[in-house]
Amino acid sequence: MVCLIRILRLLPILSILFHPTMQASPTMLEDKIQLEDKTQLENKAQPESKTENFLDNKYHLNTEALLDDQFSPVINRFWNENAKVNTFESINGGTIHTIHIATGQANAIVISQGRNESTLKYKELVFELNQQGYDIFLIDHRGQGLSSRLGGDAHRGHVQEFQDYVVDLTTFVETLQLDTKYHSRFLLSHSMGGTISALYLQQQAHPFQASAFFSPMFSINLGALPAFLAKLISYISDLICAWFSDLACYAPGSGPYFSNPFEGNSLTSSEKRYRSALSTFEINTKTQLGGPSMRWVNESLYASEKAITDAAQIDIPMIVIQAGADSIVTAEGQQAFFANNTRCQHNQFITIANAQHELLLEQDKYRIPAITAVLDFFKQSQQGKLTCTK
Repeated sequence: MVCLIRILRLLPILSILFHPTMQASPTMLEDKIQLEDKTQLENKAQPESKTENFLDNKYHLNTEALLDDQFSPVINRFWNENAKVNTFESINGGTIHTIHIATGQANAIVISQGRNESTLKYKELVFELNQQGYDIFLIDHRGQGLSSRLGGDAHRGHVQEFQDYVVDLTTFVETLQLDTKYHSRFLLSHSMGGTISALYLQQQAHPFQASAFFSPMFSINLGALPAFLAKLISYISDLICAWFSDLACYAPGSGPYFSNPFEGNSLTSSEKRYRSALSTFEINTKTQLGGPSMRWVNESLYASEKAITDAAQIDIPMIVIQAGADSIVTAEGQQAFFANNTRCQHNQFITIANAQHELLLEQDKYRIPAITAVLDFFKQSQQGKLTCTK
């Protein structure tokens, strides 16, 4: 009992896991341009002046000048006309909400979102990807977006088993029958969605030919707290909470949904994209989500470690886009994941210097190079230039 009391006294330390902006605002990250190959992880950043004064926007990606505080009328019109809602019942319980944007393109991309996100956050990206010749399919992971909520109320970011995410993604992809409908198929993920995607690719037979990871969550920023201690604390606190309540316990420092201002956020430096993403929560209140539960923390810590350990099981080329100024997840996990996969000689690891966590909602000078690198990678895959050993 004495040991248990001592452990519980450490619970407030876990508050460093979750910056307050994560509870209500869209997830976001930081920047620097730096291309690295499979065996070289040294800094090759382009001069900052070149990044600011010249952007190679060869795919004519959207720019902040075209945005308002709710993306833009053009983007919203495209979404309203083409985003078709589909749902399915998960074998682990609950209804999973998905979006299909099928406009007759020859290629397809499936998007696996991060924690505290909904499909609505991806309006701008979906608009751009469709212009590049892709149909897009998105999933609201269980417990968030418009999928069934867990943890006892609508605001607790909870999951019983991290593997449930993987099972849902597997079911979703199987229902799409991508290999019979599309010439090329790709998997794109952000943050928590990267861990889900990695485990999926490691465990399942799949139709994808390459995968892109934006700011993947392979190691949560725990500050000075060792991972083994974070796992112990989160496990014991979740266990004790279950004795006294039917509600999942929030992680320390987090709670129900609240709206944070742009100023001082640790997710993105783009005010327009921040406000656009935040507006999706404010307009569509059912997508609002609060902080993560202690069980989510515990499950995520173990899942991210497993994704790193089993990285060699991924048998398709992958590109990892790291946000150079990310304060939510750390570079060490991303680098370890990348280093553990030696099957594909054309894997790429790219760092966007000074960019914050939410790369897909960052300023143009960070976002455009990140997305351009992924589009180049997918194009190389379509041309048969990327290879792996089976």
